[in-house]
Amino acid sequence: MGSKYSRRSLLRMGGPALAIGLAGCSSESDTSGSTASGIDEGTAATTRVTTPDEPECDYQAIDPDEPSGTVKLVHGRDTSDIEFIESTNSRFESITDNEVELNWVPVGCYAVIRNSMSDGDGPHLIERNHDEVDRYDRLDFLSDQAGNIDLPDCVLPDKALELSRFDEELVGMPWAAQTVALFYNGDMVEEPPETLEEMTSIMEEHHEEDGETFGLGYPINPYYVSGFAQAYGEEVYDGEADELGIDTDAVEKGLRVIMDDLKPYMPDDPGPGAQTSVFENGNAPFFISGPWEIPHLEEEGVEFGVTTLPDLPDGGTPRPYAGYNTLFFGTRMDDDPDGAGAARNYARWLATDEEILLEHANQENYVPIHTELRASGRLPETIQGFADQLETADPMPRREKMDHVWGPFGHAIEQTFNGYGELRDNLDSAAAEIRETWEDAELSSAADPELSVNRLTLESADSGCGVF
Repeated sequence: MGSKYSRRSLLRMGGPALAIGLAGCSSESDTSGSTASGIDEGTAATTRVTTPDEPECDYQAIDPDEPSGTVKLVHGRDTSDIEFIESTNSRFESITDNEVELNWVPVGCYAVIRNSMSDGDGPHLIERNHDEVDRYDRLDFLSDQAGNIDLPDCVLPDKALELSRFDEELVGMPWAAQTVALFYNGDMVEEPPETLEEMTSIMEEHHEEDGETFGLGYPINPYYVSGFAQAYGEEVYDGEADELGIDTDAVEKGLRVIMDDLKPYMPDDPGPGAQTSVFENGNAPFFISGPWEIPHLEEEGVEFGVTTLPDLPDGGTPRPYAGYNTLFFGTRMDDDPDGAGAARNYARWLATDEEILLEHANQENYVPIHTELRASGRLPETIQGFADQLETADPMPRREKMDHVWGPFGHAIEQTFNGYGELRDNLDSAAAEIRETWEDAELSSAADPELSVNRLTLESADSGCGVF
């Protein structure tokens, strides 16, 4: 029952998790002002930010004192994007004496990375979503770079700064994010709604009982519904406190908004195909999904905008899950000082250079977390909508125990949507299943601490994982 909504299947569906990796851009630059170490002082070296409450902040993205070397970078992007990936690397190489070596390894292929590290040829940087960190830590993939790199705390939000650390170690550099927000059809909606009441009024105007036109398309799975589930203060799973919340009154109240207020305006089939098609075909004013939908909707010629999810009655504020694109520091950083210096410069540069981040937004629909860029008015309007939603979005839990939540929680909400059982009963059953699975996993780990690590790597050692 739980396998349908495993973390890996959600990645394949879209969500936080398109298999993310390095994306890039290209632009002209004058490299005539390079220093003796080969760094162009006039290009992408310093981020200067002034906020209303703080003085100007100078952050040197490219440190001229870092040694030059070759950065080995693992990414999981689709191979069709390789030209875009390479253009980012060329841009970085053009302003430094460094080189970037790309290695494509899909998300979940732990054996490939582990074997490369055992051979002394592992990556300096691993491009993944932030929620891989617990798994990577257990597999000994990560290097603590505390004391070796200063984070750009003047341009990264607090959430990203928190995600850069795990168990008090500095293990990565977040630089972009993804979450779900509210798409609206510009031909059907004059002014995007700010409240559920306003949204309901527009849905009623367009919804037809014969099923030709609907009020909303909204794929029902645990990632997409997280915003409403967490709207009243409780979390689906609080990884920091290690507390499950799906059987609390607050989570039930948020999910009832979906079942009672939104479902009547949606197609009967909760799957992504049916829910997406009504919006892309111009048969619904609203659609809840993420930035991964933008290219397809543009191809279909839909006139759309993106805004934040509506405020709910009784002070409810949707808090959808967000996945933060992160450059994790691999253990190669500990053994190759030249490559490590180049990798730290690369991470700083990617996270802070506004032109690079703007190209990512324009060309690949990445949502920048750079605070100055998000407030600059330079982002595409659709990406700005997702950037605004990040203000209330919650990073996905980082503890591996969340892997056991997706399946039962997803089954509970889908069963309820399809009319099988009451919402609270289904949530209680899911919670009991999750806690039982957690207990079994703890007993198994206590009996053989290496068992789960070996299982992870063995299960990922398949022909689709690629090689270094």
